[in-house]
Amino acid sequence: MAKTKKSTAKRDAFVSKKLAKMSLEEKVGQVLTFTRRGAMITPSGIEQITRLQCGGLCLEPYAVETCKNLYWGNSQIDQKFKKPKDYFTISNTYFAGKTFGISITPGDYTKDLNKLQKIALERPSKIPLHMTIDFEGDFKNDYMAGGIRQFPPPMGMAAIGDVKLTYKINNTIAKQLSNIGVTQMYSPVCDVNINPKNPEIGVRSFGDNPEVCAKHAVAFIKGLQDGGIAATAKHFPGRGDSFTDAHDVLEVIKASKQRMQEVELVPFKAAIDAGVKAIMTGHSAYPAYDDKYPTTLSEKILTGLLREELGFNGVIVSDAIGMAAILKKWPLPQACAMAIRAGCDTILLKADDESRSQCFFGVLEAVRTGFLSEERLNEAVTHLLNMKYDQGLFETAGKKDPKKAQDYALSKPVIDFSWDVAKKALIIMRDNKKMLPLNPKKKMLVIEQRIPYEFCGKDPYMHQHMFCEAMAVHSTNLILADTEFSAFDEEIKECLELAKQADLVVMTNYYARIVKSGNNQLLVKKLKSAGKKVVVVTNYPYIEGTTNQADAVVCNFSGTPDSIKAAVELLFGKIKPCPSTKLPIKLGSQKPVVVKKPAKKKGLPLKLSYC
Repeated sequence: MAKTKKSTAKRDAFVSKKLAKMSLEEKVGQVLTFTRRGAMITPSGIEQITRLQCGGLCLEPYAVETCKNLYWGNSQIDQKFKKPKDYFTISNTYFAGKTFGISITPGDYTKDLNKLQKIALERPSKIPLHMTIDFEGDFKNDYMAGGIRQFPPPMGMAAIGDVKLTYKINNTIAKQLSNIGVTQMYSPVCDVNINPKNPEIGVRSFGDNPEVCAKHAVAFIKGLQDGGIAATAKHFPGRGDSFTDAHDVLEVIKASKQRMQEVELVPFKAAIDAGVKAIMTGHSAYPAYDDKYPTTLSEKILTGLLREELGFNGVIVSDAIGMAAILKKWPLPQACAMAIRAGCDTILLKADDESRSQCFFGVLEAVRTGFLSEERLNEAVTHLLNMKYDQGLFETAGKKDPKKAQDYALSKPVIDFSWDVAKKALIIMRDNKKMLPLNPKKKMLVIEQRIPYEFCGKDPYMHQHMFCEAMAVHSTNLILADTEFSAFDEEIKECLELAKQADLVVMTNYYARIVKSGNNQLLVKKLKSAGKKVVVVTNYPYIEGTTNQADAVVCNFSGTPDSIKAAVELLFGKIKPCPSTKLPIKLGSQKPVVVKKPAKKKGLPLKLSYC
């Protein structure tokens, strides 16, 4: 205890001295976390560090940086923003939006992040960056290239049901990422998914039982933090009972305080007790606690509930502030200042355009005018510097070993462990006609959805035809086809024609929340109407993935390489379901989903959005 007090006192003295030397502009920059897309260092990428003084970067290597990108279809620039006299913009990059990023290896990405940290450490403040990433599993990993191993999402971990394994999974993830230079993860998702029609959470949650969610969240957090990554529990105080996506609209969750204490808050309380370093806000309104503002802008929830009642003293992170749940009512610069005033310590900004400068000056002007006190700003910066100090970033930032990162990520123990976990996270959801295992002598039409480029590593380990590739290992008596994530009319017609040549159809029906056009439920229905036998592999145990029509359904919880290969091994009887793996949700009777008719023109761009 004495040693802990001594080390805390040393940290406090260091942080206090650092804070005293920081200019107001440096403090404002420190509470802003900008997105860093791709693996190319641009003038814009440098200047958001050097001129806007950002405190951290949210990493998305899968794409390229460009101010042409919209966030979920919306521009985040405030057209009515009043520029102060000292206003400036930074360099912008005008690459084509939706361009593929570089499929970068762990070793090369380590060199890349080292360079960015060195740029940050050359600033007068000499404060390193927190390097954050989403690595939730399934389709939300953000860095998935170069053979780095990915794992099932929280619901897959809870299905396996072994908290020790949950710890080991996340400790392995943490070591992969911390070796590269990542310092923080925006995980785990602690939402209790009690609404099976929730379009945003789903398998990102551990399940619909608060206690199950809590115990796996604790194991998840400890695994990450023991591996050198600051965990971030989200989306406080819980979006598991939502019917909408916060990227599209502000949801009002009318749960009572008692219900929230018994359900939504249970995993967050456990996370706080476990020493979680950060908590991310959810963009929902909770009238039981605040009938005026959503969580991210609510002092009653962030300061009153989270800080004072629950006793959390770590870093409070806003979810991406540019979601429509916020942006439809509050312009981005104003929302940033309001969120910091309410209790957020850092604002996540997912934009590559002038909105970055607007938010920097919006917060700066809020302090100058007295809307936001410098005392509150200092408190936020202190929380961030404490986290960076505790992680040793002032000594280690920019010094990661690329060879170590490469060797660990591609080491046999990590590869073997990833495969072992994928095999455990499998459930046969339906096989009433006893179609499994598949007979390789039967003629099969294999239909694979093309996974959106955001979710693919684009290399031999991870690409858009992993399912077909795995199927071809076990049989050559196949017709291989693919469709968009939600098949177009022309693709449906083509698949129906091809199916005439086959004894049965084996296909994927993944669900991804960012693909607003849906998935392949309609194609399954059309194939069944044509009299075909259909076997489905899905990542989603809810009806959107399993459908009502498919004859056999295997859920692997994850559209990532090892999970796809493991599902195919199960289809052909090479492996059997793990007896202890159970679905961690109660499905009950689910009503059929109304499937919208897909676009008629083949090649029409999908409505994709950055997560």
